[in-house]
Amino acid sequence: MSAARPTRPGARSGWARWWRGWLVVWLVAGWGAAWAEHATLRLGILAYRPLEIEQRDWQPVLQALQQRLGAQHPIEPLLLPPYDALDAAVRTRAVDAVITNPAHYVMLQATDGLSPPLATLVRRRHGIETRAFGGTVLVRADSPLQRWEDLAGQRIGIVHMESLGGYNLQRYELHRRGVDLRRIAWVALGMPHDAVVQALLDGRVDAAFVRDGVLESMQAEGRIPPGHVRVLQRQDLPGYPVAVSTPLYPEWPVATLPHLDEDTGRWLVLALLNTRDAPELHSHVLAGFAPPANYTAVEQLLRTLRAPPFGVPQLTWQETVQRNARPLTLASAGAAALLGLVLLLASQRRRLRQTLRDKSALLDELEILAKTFDSGLGVVITDAAGRIVRVNRAFQAITGYTADEAVGRTPGQLLHSGRHDREFYRAMWDQLLRDGRWEGEIWNRRKDGKLYAEWLAISAVTDAVGKVRHYVAIFTDMTWRKEAEAQIESLAFFDPLTGLANRRLMLDRLQQALRLARRDARWGAVLFIDLDHFKAINDTHGHDAGDAVLRTVGERLRATLREQDTPGRLGGDEFLVLLPATHARRDDAALAARTVADKIADALRQPMTYKTQSMALTPSIGIALYGDDSSPADATELLKAADLAMYSVKQAGRDGVAFFDPEMEASIHARHRLQRELAQAIESGELRLYLQPQIDGRGNTVGAEALVRWLRPDGTLVPPGQFIPLAEETGLIVPLGDWVLSQALALLAGWQRDPALAGRRLAINVSPAQFRDPGFGTRIQQLLAQHGVDPRLLELEITESVFLHDLDAARDTLRTLDALGVSLALDDFGTGYSSLAYLAELPFDVIKIDQRFVARLQQPNRQDEAIVTTIIALGRKLRMQVLAEGVETAQQEDYLLAHGCHLLQGYRFGRPMPIEQFETQLRAQPAAPA
Repeated sequence: MSAARPTRPGARSGWARWWRGWLVVWLVAGWGAAWAEHATLRLGILAYRPLEIEQRDWQPVLQALQQRLGAQHPIEPLLLPPYDALDAAVRTRAVDAVITNPAHYVMLQATDGLSPPLATLVRRRHGIETRAFGGTVLVRADSPLQRWEDLAGQRIGIVHMESLGGYNLQRYELHRRGVDLRRIAWVALGMPHDAVVQALLDGRVDAAFVRDGVLESMQAEGRIPPGHVRVLQRQDLPGYPVAVSTPLYPEWPVATLPHLDEDTGRWLVLALLNTRDAPELHSHVLAGFAPPANYTAVEQLLRTLRAPPFGVPQLTWQETVQRNARPLTLASAGAAALLGLVLLLASQRRRLRQTLRDKSALLDELEILAKTFDSGLGVVITDAAGRIVRVNRAFQAITGYTADEAVGRTPGQLLHSGRHDREFYRAMWDQLLRDGRWEGEIWNRRKDGKLYAEWLAISAVTDAVGKVRHYVAIFTDMTWRKEAEAQIESLAFFDPLTGLANRRLMLDRLQQALRLARRDARWGAVLFIDLDHFKAINDTHGHDAGDAVLRTVGERLRATLREQDTPGRLGGDEFLVLLPATHARRDDAALAARTVADKIADALRQPMTYKTQSMALTPSIGIALYGDDSSPADATELLKAADLAMYSVKQAGRDGVAFFDPEMEASIHARHRLQRELAQAIESGELRLYLQPQIDGRGNTVGAEALVRWLRPDGTLVPPGQFIPLAEETGLIVPLGDWVLSQALALLAGWQRDPALAGRRLAINVSPAQFRDPGFGTRIQQLLAQHGVDPRLLELEITESVFLHDLDAARDTLRTLDALGVSLALDDFGTGYSSLAYLAELPFDVIKIDQRFVARLQQPNRQDEAIVTTIIALGRKLRMQVLAEGVETAQQEDYLLAHGCHLLQGYRFGRPMPIEQFETQLRAQPAAPA
């Protein structure tokens, strides 16, 4: 309200508005009384794990919530395992609020009128807080199922048709891939999710659909033996703590039933959000609640699947009335209240015309009504000049001013915030003088100087002839709502860890920048930044250290960039910088972008300290320019171009800067195509084993090294140098290596049964990724037993790089293999970080001299001869066999044998050849001793 004295011509009475305000306050007080009479808050919670586990997990959260609601409002929690039990509790109003999965919530909102989400549950898994979850597809470790498409025709165990993580998320992925859902035998096993996993272990189903985290929890509880279950179509999401097969969706919402009043709902919201400050939850599996997430994606998923409540028959009029009972009841109550108000206003108008004679009588009446207004809503009564004559206790509590400090002054003098201009107050008074009332949102200032938002309703009170005598203002503090809206907006558009713009906001800014650049014929640039080897920091120092590094990167980006530049975080260790289009020439924009990229790279290369540990990182930066029609068409294409440029830096060895060009895109697309074809080749049987002979000092073939070749259906042979590095980079080397192991052991088993071939050994290269698999030793043991192969005939070649990652784990795996009797060879010795400690403490049987040393024998430079001689002497001293690779000439053969080399391999004795050709040559030689 302004300090200016208003005048109001006309004869319209304001007493009707006065009594309407009094009635609103009376109704609010009545709601408060209803909450006091029904103080116990009955909270229904869906239990998806065994009841004893759920009770253990929920107890600290409920205690924290109870402390914030206060002892006068006790909580009565109901943990209900089956969906039907929770549905019945909702329909009979046995609960006041529910916490359930998003799909179940969407159905209950449609059928029983649940409120919009009040908050979203936050879980903590392995020290990482998550506000989203996904579904997993579990199969037994020995199952042939590998892809979504393989689930057609299988028995699949599910929790319930209303489960999101245990049914609908996975069903949606099958639907997207065109799998006929009618061909699947669904087996609904009910709560808890553990029952579905147990059915998989018992062999009653071929696959199990459960929400993420269940597998890891059951493994931690010792209920699933290691290596018995694996995740189908596993996605390794950056920074996500558990295995998942589907995209992520928002975590469980909290909602209230229609019979719970709004005041109680507001108290519940505040208590839920305040649980994040509870110290007892800082390390608990349930970390409290956050502002509500957006569940539109869940609704869209259910609509696509035509799952309840969508895709159901047309409602009858009785069902329509039942479904809309709450709004119809409110509308009826509002109409009745309006009618009563009209009658009340008419009665009061007649009474006032008869009894009000002077100002004193009116003030006495106002004092009585002001006491009636002394509730949770702030009330201010002024005279016609706008000077305060009465305030209630709620006014004093909200503003900080006592009644003595307020009376005699105007609201403008006390509360003016400076947030609104003169036009705002002029429009307020115009409406107040014209209509006798004004209502809206306004910012004011408390006595301590802090700003707050309030919802304000002002009514004019007139005498019998229509002259304004007083103004009555009723307001409520809505600062908490504004803060919650600001927090929700921040979560929607900004990364909570670094405070930078998130992907959604960055894409919007990119689209705007593209539009302005084309309009103004200017050039700008986008920088895509990826931190090299960031995963190693999480693995070595923990995720807290990784988060600290990401925050530091955000701070350094802000410190390095100009005010007009926009930095953002796309997720994980990927960052984006938008440089606005300010250059008339493309070359000038490129030069400026390279300068900024170099500054960023220099800033990020500086060591970062977490606690007492110093860490150093390098960035890979891709740059894409935008401006005229030759640049990417939209924000998504521009982001993709910068990403491709960054990927080219990764391929070139990391720690660099590259610009996007169309040839790069074509090359990367070709690489991706080759990756898809390789994955199909592994499954369709296009790979072949080729063998290269290994010869002893007497010229006998004692064995061979197994090498993989890719033979396309058209007969063309893909060079190993083209697809093996690609398999290493993409992770396909693991299934590729497993295929080689299976084929090689099957071949050895056949040789053992043939007297002409028996006794020859087979050497197989093991990739670092394959070797680091915790189940690698067990896999070798299973294959040996399955094929009945003598372990001494199998030789596994391992490079020194496997020891650099985790020497202790590598030592354990090698000892496991050595205990099986398998021969172990140290491949490419002398080319990496060779250490005599490896040979002294690790159980190797063979040392392989790298072909690069062998190729330079008999040359003028004698250093390579000294290296080869030393390796042979070292191997013989340690009682290991020494094998030289790449032997091509008689001189190399004579030199190696003369210096005591045990075994030879190379083109001099045979190129890699098909198995049939190798076996034909072997049959012409005597059998080698086993």
